[in-house]
Amino acid sequence: MPEKDNPPLRIKMIEGSLRRRLPIQEELDKAKQSYGFWWFRCLQASEDYLECCRAGGVGELGGMYADFGNVETSFSSWWIKRGRRLFAEEAPLRDIQQITDEDSLNQLRIRDDRIIVEIPLQMRKITAIRKINKLLKQAHGEQPVDIWAASSARCQRIKSKVRMKTVELLLKLYSLRKRFPDMTLYELGKRAGVELDLMARTTHGESIHLELEKRRMTIAVSRYLKQAGYLIDNAAKGIFPKIAP
Repeated sequence: MPEKDNPPLRIKMIEGSLRRRLPIQEELDKAKQSYGFWWFRCLQASEDYLECCRAGGVGELGGMYADFGNVETSFSSWWIKRGRRLFAEEAPLRDIQQITDEDSLNQLRIRDDRIIVEIPLQMRKITAIRKINKLLKQAHGEQPVDIWAASSARCQRIKSKVRMKTVELLLKLYSLRKRFPDMTLYELGKRAGVELDLMARTTHGESIHLELEKRRMTIAVSRYLKQAGYLIDNAAKGIFPKIAP
């Protein structure tokens, strides 16, 4: 689709897309840094989802296929055809508005998701902004603002502390295990670049012993591979990113 024909979609995980229409290449570059890219990669790693793709969307994962479609393609092609609309906000974004008539004022209600303020125009702008910031700080409390709470995107990630760097590592290990089924867990970890806490010391202050390193690497990679399986299975069911059953 020519760039000029692409609708100006608002995608919260794509920086800048809420304010302006992004050139398609810029949008693609940013999408490849987003959780949407790693969700797509998880689906590519899911044998169950690939089987559904090859069956034309028939099967237990047909509902997911209806949204995500066939992932046996490049990310760029999938993003333009499916992804960008799947993760775009469908409802208009809420914004600050000025109340200019009595009817609009009468329709206002005190709600948990907003505050209503009155600003005297005789007050200096810098003073008004300082007072508004104070009110917002009190309203938000100690918790960071959850910009996803009011999202209207058809597909959304769950609240999770799992970082995309972790997802990348898990998928890398999962792929290596499939390519090299006879490789030891220690070798897999070294090849994937798994980093252990090598600051651990013996009672004599010496560096960690190689055998202990191998044991710790084996335990870590075993845990990561199990988490990778959960991550991929959950992603195919519409739950991302989740690394537990």
